[in-house]
Amino acid sequence: LNNRVCVHDAPSMTLYRGRHEALDAREAAIGATDVVVKPDSELAAVVFEVRRRDASKDVSIDAVKLSASLGKHCFGCVVTVPEVHVLTIDDVVVVARVVEVRADREDDDDEDNDDDDEYRGVVTASTAAYVITDGAAPPGTRILLENGVEVPPKNQQVDCVDVTCSDDEVFPVKRALLRPCLALTKAAQAGRGKYTSAEEIRVPLDCCTFDRVLLYLQHERRGAPFRFDPTLAPELLEAALALKIRGLEEDCRKVLGSFEERVRKSPIRLDEVRRRNAKGSQTTPRGETWLLLDGMVLDISRWLSEHPGGDSIIPQQALNCDSTVMFELYHVSRQSFLYLREFYVGELHPDDLADVPLPNKLPPGGDGGASPAFL
Repeated sequence: LNNRVCVHDAPSMTLYRGRHEALDAREAAIGATDVVVKPDSELAAVVFEVRRRDASKDVSIDAVKLSASLGKHCFGCVVTVPEVHVLTIDDVVVVARVVEVRADREDDDDEDNDDDDEYRGVVTASTAAYVITDGAAPPGTRILLENGVEVPPKNQQVDCVDVTCSDDEVFPVKRALLRPCLALTKAAQAGRGKYTSAEEIRVPLDCCTFDRVLLYLQHERRGAPFRFDPTLAPELLEAALALKIRGLEEDCRKVLGSFEERVRKSPIRLDEVRRRNAKGSQTTPRGETWLLLDGMVLDISRWLSEHPGGDSIIPQQALNCDSTVMFELYHVSRQSFLYLREFYVGELHPDDLADVPLPNKLPPGGDGGASPAFL
């Protein structure tokens, strides 16, 4: 899924969601990672691998018409290897997967372009779209291309390597970008000194995680801060340890460390929760907002104004009571549960658990306790 590129804004996009068009649960947090595309990252060409979505029978489609439709469909968007686009041509639902992008620049060997994307860029009016048949498509989903236009041969670059992820997705990456990945030293230094040739490069990360790692490497090379959703810190830390990226490891540990510092080591008394909820200040005139959720204590004071349901319903219905049932019934997405970590400050004192009342008005379907699935 792509956001349109605005004339006066930095291009941005959400990340690829899975080879088979299935929503990856870990991608539930939209915009979880900042993606900044350089203003000059226009594409000279993009190659799509196509098949039909519904398995009924193989069909023939004019390649020129399909290429034009894909160019129009992606115009003004950031496209990324190996994202999927779905569109309808002549009543046939076509699945077009981006398998290659080529940057629009004159000198691919320029050292200043080491941080350029080899797998992401902006589709413009001058971008050529090419289509090829998905050779792995099962019978009944194949598209036979008529009047096909051959994809021009790509200049072989000794400074670019293909990295295969654990889900068999492939990313073409500049070797210079991989230098901070100590586990990939052979790939980054291939052809230099004792590293005479590059072996097949596989990483123990899925494509979504590796894409985020590449974003970190690009930000680091440009000297720009890398911002990501804190709920992704454990996953990115594992990636940093696997690829031996010290900078990313330190960033993740800082995020995880802030969580450890924020959480209270000793149990929190119910009286303190009530006092904080009653105390007003200049920045929070209605007071702090601490919630009780199945024995957990959550501080949502700074986030309350961002609550999708408004900033009044929680103070009116969920303060100083066990709000577990209300949370469970009204927040069904995995994203909501992931964000509990950001609000968690500690556990309620065991002696106070029995004194926590239920909400004055339970929502339909609430019976006063959390379901086994929630617990």
